[in-house]
Amino acid sequence: MSYLDKLDRCCDSLRSSIRSISTSVETLDSGTYDFDRITQILKSKRHFQLVSEAQLQLQREEIEHLVKPKLLQAFCKLEHAVELLQQQESSLKSKCQLLSARLDTMRNRPSSAFAPAEQFSDQLKATIAKRQRLLYTLERYKLQLQQKQGY
Repeated sequence: MSYLDKLDRCCDSLRSSIRSISTSVETLDSGTYDFDRITQILKSKRHFQLVSEAQLQLQREEIEHLVKPKLLQAFCKLEHAVELLQQQESSLKSKCQLLSARLDTMRNRPSSAFAPAEQFSDQLKATIAKRQRLLYTLERYKLQLQQKQGY
């Protein structure tokens, strides 16, 4: 065997080793290309670490102290709004009853008590229209009140 044959076999063996190493590097790269990102996530979010019961209780109390006053304030505002709507509803009901009574008395009066029939007709139409508007407003407030109470 000559010196060149030995050198040729050595080069072939080296090429084979390089191919084997390249294949191994490609396999490792495909399996570990995401490690940097995973280590950053695990560092920043503390995955798989246990939190003590005392720390949990402390956090719960802190959240309760932050949220409870705001909830109470919101409930007070809501109650006040409901009270105002109830007052408006009762006011509108009394106005409606008053207008109904006036309309009934106007209908029951003899026509001679009024000025010309045309004026009576116009006044009656205006009163009826006003009554219809008040009834519509009353219904709208009732619906708003029901929606507020539903929440």
